[in-house]
Amino acid sequence: MASSQHLFHLITQVHRTRKAAIAEQAELLKKHGLSPMDWAILLNLHEKPGQSQAAVARSIGKAPSNVRYPIEALYRKGLIQREPNADDRRANIAFLSPRGEELTRTLFPTFEGVDQSLLEGFSAQDQQELKRLLQTILDNSRKS
Repeated sequence: MASSQHLFHLITQVHRTRKAAIAEQAELLKKHGLSPMDWAILLNLHEKPGQSQAAVARSIGKAPSNVRYPIEALYRKGLIQREPNADDRRANIAFLSPRGEELTRTLFPTFEGVDQSLLEGFSAQDQQELKRLLQTILDNSRKS
């Protein structure tokens, strides 16, 4: 088997494993009235508060139009807050509300546990190297 085919096979297997983990996580999210997209937005705002809708979309790999409705729904649920953007009055920036912060902190350990189970046996250095390599693959795929 050519090395590129072998790499493709490995990436496909990792993707399938991650999809199974996401399906497991989706069941937990459903109990809280959230979707995986909602969780991605909440996590992103937890890590980088005060982003525009477009910045959140870029960070999670979606088009801005695809996050407009989930952000609106999270706002209506009281999980995020919006403020006018000081640099662009036509746009808003989003933050987690206190309720959104609490929910994120409550759910985070479960999701971290799933991720850690996938990385079992990797040293901290191995995990950093894996992230670097995967980011390089992602960056390369965006060039084509």
